[in-house]
Amino acid sequence: MREKLQKYIKLKQEVQNRDYSVQHRKNRLSAIERVQLLFDPGSFVEIGILAKQDVVGKSVKEEPTPRDGIVTGYGLINGRLAGVAAYDITVKGGSMGFVGEKKFNRVKELALEQGFPIIIMCDGTGARLEEEISSRMLYDNPQFKNLCALSGYVPIVVAVMGECFGGHANLTALGDFVPMTKGSTMGLVGPPLLKSKMSIEISKEELGGVKVHCEKSGMADLEVQDDHECIAMIKKFLSYLPSNCHEEPPQFESSDDPERKEDSLLDIVPVNPKRAYDMHRVIDLVVDKGSFFELKPKFAKNIITGLARMDGRSVGIIANQPMVLAGAIDSFAANKASHFIEFCDAFGIPLIFFQDVPGFLPGPQSELAGIIRYSTKMIYTLAHSTVPKISILIRKVYGLAHYGMCNRGFNPNLILAWPTVEASAIDPEDAVDIMFGKTLSKSPDWEQIRRKKIDELRNKISIDEALEAGLIDDVIDPRETRSIIIKALRMAKRRQQGFNFKHHGISPI
Repeated sequence: MREKLQKYIKLKQEVQNRDYSVQHRKNRLSAIERVQLLFDPGSFVEIGILAKQDVVGKSVKEEPTPRDGIVTGYGLINGRLAGVAAYDITVKGGSMGFVGEKKFNRVKELALEQGFPIIIMCDGTGARLEEEISSRMLYDNPQFKNLCALSGYVPIVVAVMGECFGGHANLTALGDFVPMTKGSTMGLVGPPLLKSKMSIEISKEELGGVKVHCEKSGMADLEVQDDHECIAMIKKFLSYLPSNCHEEPPQFESSDDPERKEDSLLDIVPVNPKRAYDMHRVIDLVVDKGSFFELKPKFAKNIITGLARMDGRSVGIIANQPMVLAGAIDSFAANKASHFIEFCDAFGIPLIFFQDVPGFLPGPQSELAGIIRYSTKMIYTLAHSTVPKISILIRKVYGLAHYGMCNRGFNPNLILAWPTVEASAIDPEDAVDIMFGKTLSKSPDWEQIRRKKIDELRNKISIDEALEAGLIDDVIDPRETRSIIIKALRMAKRRQQGFNFKHHGISPI
């Protein structure tokens, strides 16, 4: 017994004592170092430390494959259970091996059984060619099926922490949170294959660097400087979420006064409706101080999405940003908002909407980008959500976009207006030009008539008529926005009834 025990102790020590100096010179941690930094000290339990590559791989190209290129296991993150799979770029380029994927699937099985989050740290080049260049690549790997099963049941984090190509890139699309370290790259295939098959010469950074995926494609949620910041952001993200969809999101003791009033909210919205202001200021002044955690801050900046706390309770924020496209919602913004609504709804996080929207973005380019489809998808996703919803109307509430930002028809638990609100199908100036421009534009007094009619319509679109008709619950002092939202959240704790008469709808994608 002692001799056999010593054998396995020695084998484990050989795996644990590997040299990672090459990674360190790149200012990156090894896979096991990332895992150790993620979990509470002494809590990590590793699965499959002695795993090695499959016999198919050995028959093609035999070489050492410690852990078969992936660290898997479970432990505690801030006292709560979570599972991990961290690909090791130093073992066959972090490629996905048969045995390594069995290890990963084992962790996913435990997450499905026990209901804990999964963190995937991607640093690899996709399928392991030594094993996949074989008809055995048809094996019954539930790699994606079981991750799809976990989606919406437990939080899934997929961190891009180096190279992320092939199957690794596909994992990110199933992530609820995708941070990406500076210098990392991601793509369906890498530059070598693009050059050989399509005669396209491009660098990894141009193809799928941080700028591409954090600013243009929206595949990544947050740019971070290095591994340490990445892991800190993962922990912060998880702190807003329950371990699974059957639990309530964690609530923290808040030191921020729930009755706090901010005088500066009175002066944020400009008198001139054409002037912009930064909606981030409104959000920061209303939520618990320092609690706003924005997702996709550099992508589709005309809409703001993120997590925050109100009196210690997790909430999701969706807000138009007048600083970009005047807050109009284009295809990218609609898709960004739709995904965020679905995510918050899955984990029981109430949604708070801050509206200042001139409409869905029209025009030829917008039509080509599928604005009809994606604007409807935003409405569709909202209609299927069941979490408490609160709408705060700030200024412009124009057109069908008002539906996407949770109007009365979606039964928000509370719908409030600031005194600055204007509600209309379209901007009064556009309405006058459409209704009277053709018949009166030749009149020598057209500009004077036009201005008079615009003023008449602007008086009609003030919040007065909506209040008189009972379409708005109240017009409030902006300084009291925080306290009123918190009181509404204390009331709205239960989910609304979903559409239980069908299996599921068909999303307009």
